[in-house]
Amino acid sequence: MYTPVKKPEISQGGRHVVTSLFMLLAVMVGGVLGYILIEGMDFTKALYMTVTVISTVGLGEVQPLGTGGIYFTIVLIVTGVSAMLFFMASVFEFILGEYLGDIWGRRRMRSNIAKHEDHYIVCGYGRVGRSVAEELSAQGKSLVVIEMESEHVRDCADDGFAVVHGDATDSEVLEESGIEKAAGLVSALRSDADNLYVVLSARVIRPDILLVARADQPEAEEKLMLVGADRVISPHHIAGKRMANLMIRPGACDFLDAAVSSNLPEYQLTELDVMAGTPLCSKSIRETRLREKTGVTILSIRKKRQEAFNPNPSPDTMIEEGDILILIGTPEQMAGVEAGE
Repeated sequence: MYTPVKKPEISQGGRHVVTSLFMLLAVMVGGVLGYILIEGMDFTKALYMTVTVISTVGLGEVQPLGTGGIYFTIVLIVTGVSAMLFFMASVFEFILGEYLGDIWGRRRMRSNIAKHEDHYIVCGYGRVGRSVAEELSAQGKSLVVIEMESEHVRDCADDGFAVVHGDATDSEVLEESGIEKAAGLVSALRSDADNLYVVLSARVIRPDILLVARADQPEAEEKLMLVGADRVISPHHIAGKRMANLMIRPGACDFLDAAVSSNLPEYQLTELDVMAGTPLCSKSIRETRLREKTGVTILSIRKKRQEAFNPNPSPDTMIEEGDILILIGTPEQMAGVEAGE
């Protein structure tokens, strides 16, 4: 599918410069034509007189002026000087505005990012990173994007996301994005080496943070896990499995995709970490009467220190501290579970 290339937008200061330049050129063309028609000068003398008058250098006349030429020169002085001043002011506004605007914009962004807590950091705003950011936003999660390419930084800001313009492999940039208070980090850079370095740096700064990394090459997956990634995703591998499953069980795939994303507002598929002292802890599924009280169904449970999930657990399965429950229900029903009903 063809995606049209976005044309770069001209800022307001840039538009002022272009407008004032056209005005100045129009005055110069009018001045040259005026001296040719009124005083009968050739092009060179007419251009010289026009530039001399507009620039106010006062080098003198190339030939005596008649009454019409004098009045024309007066008008040219007023319009030419005004156009020149407008052009110079526009250039100054553009340079100063772009420079100060960038500084003020960065300060506002830093101030905004400093207020973030329990947010998610997305490193890279290419096709994968953008999809991650959009899905997190659709789920109501706060996020900060780190991007090095200026064009992607502008796209990210236009999409309404907080963005840090810098190299995600730099520890200072990670700290600027609020990694100390972040809930998780996704490294979606195009280079496996860069993702490896991001994961390593993030793990050093925050040993307890959740890290998900992208890997394009199969050999990079093991290395990313070794340096501290909690999950490693290969877009090509995931895409291949999804395409195969869509051929075999399309309905199930569509339902699961909708349930875990924002496409099915009637139902949500979510996970719940069982904490000590909560109403569900130290009870069997039957004793919790969760479905009876809230309408939420427990689809699966993963016991503490176990890798595999137990799908469709029996009513006698005990729920203990550290277990993870996979639940499905409406947003209202989920709110009841979170409220401890």
